Amino acid sequence: MDPSRLFAPDEGRDALRTLAGLLLGLGFFMTFERKSGDLSNGWGDWGLFITLLIITVFLYGVGLAGRMNTQTVRAWQSVYLIFGVLLIPFLLFQFIEAVNGTATADLNVFWVLLVTAAAATFAALVADVRYGLLLTTIFVIVSLSALWDKILSNGLIAHYGIYRGLLVIYGLVFLAFAFVVYRFDPLARLRPGGVVTPEPERWLRAQDVITGAALSAVLAGSITFTAFFAQTDSLFTPPVASPSLLWDLELLVASLLAVIWGARFAVRGPTYVGAIGLLVFLIDVGSEVGVGVPASTIVGWPLILAIVGAAMFVASLVPEVTTPDAEAKLRGTAGTGPAPPPGLGPGPTAGAGGLGGTGGTTP
Repeated sequence: MDPSRLFAPDEGRDALRTLAGLLLGLGFFMTFERKSGDLSNGWGDWGLFITLLIITVFLYGVGLAGRMNTQTVRAWQSVYLIFGVLLIPFLLFQFIEAVNGTATADLNVFWVLLVTAAAATFAALVADVRYGLLLTTIFVIVSLSALWDKILSNGLIAHYGIYRGLLVIYGLVFLAFAFVVYRFDPLARLRPGGVVTPEPERWLRAQDVITGAALSAVLAGSITFTAFFAQTDSLFTPPVASPSLLWDLELLVASLLAVIWGARFAVRGPTYVGAIGLLVFLIDVGSEVGVGVPASTIVGWPLILAIVGAAMFVASLVPEVTTPDAEAKLRGTAGTGPAPPPGLGPGPTAGAGGLGGTGGTTP
């Protein structure tokens, strides 16, 4: 039977496939949990590995096979592929256990999450799965963190300054990657009929990478927040990062840029990350976390923020103050007429299943 007929788009059958994938994934993973935690009736390492292998290959493989037989990504395909990606680390860590390795070793964490990031990238670029590239950035951050924890003497916690610098570099690299993702579609030939991802989808895909960049930058400045736990009775007492004007400023700037970007282009990810960063900044700097004797004064950050904010608001009222159309420049449409509304592109692409090329709602 023609596979394209088996995976033919249909709202009813798509809903059934979505529910089936979720229930199968939950059932197999719950089996893995119970049989790995029950010492009396538990399964061996290879039995647990095979359990995860079956469901991971099924979800990722069927999701990818379904996408290769439809012109546009369907919701159930996204669910299968994302679920499969999330299971890959558990599968690979269990494989390490089965060959008598140490799953928690830094180098093992590094390569496992790097492989997972590659699988997420493939799902995003070839199968047009939303949020795949956001998962890629998160896995890359954790993977490289494990690598540097191995390389640096006494681990990352003894080198917070270096780690913060690395996180900023990751954020800049993600920004460059977002530009490449939006401008180019090199894997179009792998899709049925060589369909090129429509501009609106590439724009949204790039925004997932922007969210990852914002997350990396905000995390760099937020590490000072570890001092907050040292001032409480919390059982969680990580090594403390010393307060720093430089990193407080970095956290503020990164958070503000993320909120501005998200608000301007109507994307939630950077806005949420920026809002969390501002909350951390408010608690961290407002309460002078890590400072031996906090000063109850408005001189300093409170006064500076109020004065700069007031000046910017006054400047916004001056009619002569204008700014270039950032979206038109980013989309390469400057000087060619009005830019399309945020999230929209030039129009449907032939064979792409309508505006946005989603062929249905994706999670």
